[in-house]
Amino acid sequence: MFPICDRIKRQSYRTGGFTMLEMMIIVVIIGILAAMAVPSFSSIIPKLKVRSEARGTLNYLRLARSMAISEATQVGVFVDTSNRRYFIFKDIISPDQMTYNVGDSIMSGPDIIDSDVVLFSSTFTNNSVVFQATGSASQSGSFVYARSDGGFRYTVSVLGSTGRSRMQ
Repeated sequence: MFPICDRIKRQSYRTGGFTMLEMMIIVVIIGILAAMAVPSFSSIIPKLKVRSEARGTLNYLRLARSMAISEATQVGVFVDTSNRRYFIFKDIISPDQMTYNVGDSIMSGPDIIDSDVVLFSSTFTNNSVVFQATGSASQSGSFVYARSDGGFRYTVSVLGSTGRSRMQ
């Protein structure tokens, strides 16, 4: 009766979706873009590992300073390069030396340093820094973490007079 209406209905029904060919073209394009992005992600991973270790040490330094203030005692962080780990300790064996000694009470950790990351340098005596009850540190200095091949360096530094620590 109304041939124009039937033709409009048929036409809109045919244009209502995507064909299988169109969907396959979209999937192929997304696959090509994803394949191009993978190499850039794999180059970021080593940098993230170094940053993670530096951030872990920074967190331990800040936690040790807080513990020293709240418990009114000497608390420190020791980075053990031979066993690839770091931990928070209570300085009880020789508090006047303000460094880690075997027998000091370990309060937190140890956290293991990733095998792709090395402690590139440390300006702290015996790789340890001790915080006093006032919040000040035994000395100013820094830990420098890097990739095994020397790339991607992050520095964690402590200001002795205030005990404040930061990462660069």
